[in-house]
Amino acid sequence: MTQILINGKIITVLEKVYEDKKTVYAQFLMESEAKGMEIIKVKIVNEADIQKLEKDLVVSIPVSIVGVNGNLYYSQSDNIRFHKEVK
Repeated sequence: MTQILINGKIITVLEKVYEDKKTVYAQFLMESEAKGMEIIKVKIVNEADIQKLEKDLVVSIPVSIVGVNGNLYYSQSDNIRFHKEVK
């Protein structure tokens, strides 16, 4: 089985409320030669992981990816692994 991970430092934790449902996203900054800087937004679905999320944490998030109209949407597919930052 193939597993896709997003690894990096969280630049912000974003909460959105729509129709009384709260959705939480972890945002990462990705640098690429083709697009320059790009924000990757991962929807967090595990309530236990949501409680631990903070800006500047270094994590690995297993994700599933869906493509709609040329846009990629990332959603958590398994538990987040929290890492100690290496300086």
